[in-house]
Amino acid sequence: MAALGLLTITSYGSWMYGFGVLIDPISQDMGWSTTTLGITFGAAMLLTGLGSFTGGRLLDHFGGPGPFLVQALPGGGLLLAATWADNPVSFGLLYALGAGITGATGFYHVTTAAAARLRPHRPDQAIAVVTLIGAFCSPIYLPLTAWMVTVWHWRTAARVLALLAVAGGLLTASLTSDARSSRSGPSLQPLEAIRSALGRPAIQRMMAAYTATGVAFTSVLVYQVPILTASGVSLALAGTIGGLRGLFQFFGRLGLTGLVERHGSGALLRLAFLVSAAGIAFLLVGSVPAGMTFAVLAGLAMGASTPLQSVYARSHFDEGDLGLLMGLQGVSMGLAGALGPVLGGAMHDLSGSWTPTVVMGIVTMALGAWLLKPDEHRPAGAKPTP
Repeated sequence: MAALGLLTITSYGSWMYGFGVLIDPISQDMGWSTTTLGITFGAAMLLTGLGSFTGGRLLDHFGGPGPFLVQALPGGGLLLAATWADNPVSFGLLYALGAGITGATGFYHVTTAAAARLRPHRPDQAIAVVTLIGAFCSPIYLPLTAWMVTVWHWRTAARVLALLAVAGGLLTASLTSDARSSRSGPSLQPLEAIRSALGRPAIQRMMAAYTATGVAFTSVLVYQVPILTASGVSLALAGTIGGLRGLFQFFGRLGLTGLVERHGSGALLRLAFLVSAAGIAFLLVGSVPAGMTFAVLAGLAMGASTPLQSVYARSHFDEGDLGLLMGLQGVSMGLAGALGPVLGGAMHDLSGSWTPTVVMGIVTMALGAWLLKPDEHRPAGAKPTP
């Protein structure tokens, strides 16, 4: 579990958290627009989503070495290569491809499925442990990246992030070979398994809700530092506030296993989405106390939503194709990630203000809460809901 948690930290930190801190330094150094950099991030998220099924399928067939070696070598290698690019096209292609591979093979849709496989008698608890460790990504990577950019250069900082991703993938690949599909093994017709899952109303609602809230999550995640600096906060303090939000993600995940057993994951997930929307609203105030309030509320709620999304999704899928079907969660986040940062960046460039981006985050997070209908609670080990 510790290795999977570490991989989660290095995968997300390598670009999903780190890139938000790099946006302003890259733009100022290279003269590239926020929209251009937002498109790069959006393309990375889209590739993450499209590749999620492949990452899950590799896990089903080969255990951890399948996806995690791919994450470390081509994924981390392309992220590293992008740091030598001098024009936006080559940078965007290399960075988006490297980040997309890293996300498709090292994000929660893979690591939580691997955790559930490694602890088949307590899968929800295993997922909770991995996401608890993963919660330290933001409080580590946001201030670390801000410090590296301030002391060194954005290229040096990005190289360190890429090398950490390579190291995390190689280490975890060596420790998780038992995470392949057990029982009857993965189905021989993966497309049919996906079609069958998508034909169920519960999965359709889940996908819609995850996509809506993903737009809010990714746009706020990418732009939280520039949003805060635009209100007069220094880059170092903005990175610290972002890290504090990540720290509160850890506290948001404490005790979730018992709460899920009592109340079910669906009802708790809706509540987390609503509290996240309230937290994002404090970014409209534009002050340090409001930023701290955002960090606490959004941190707690977004922190809780990550394991709850995985638990909720896992409860709807068959074990044999768990890695493949958990890719549906990755697809939702990928689609959202392709839209959120691009829309958020374009709104800022057109209006000259971050307010439209923040409002979009509030509305889409609330929409996700409305779309998601909690299931009737059922005991652990019960069959998936149709």
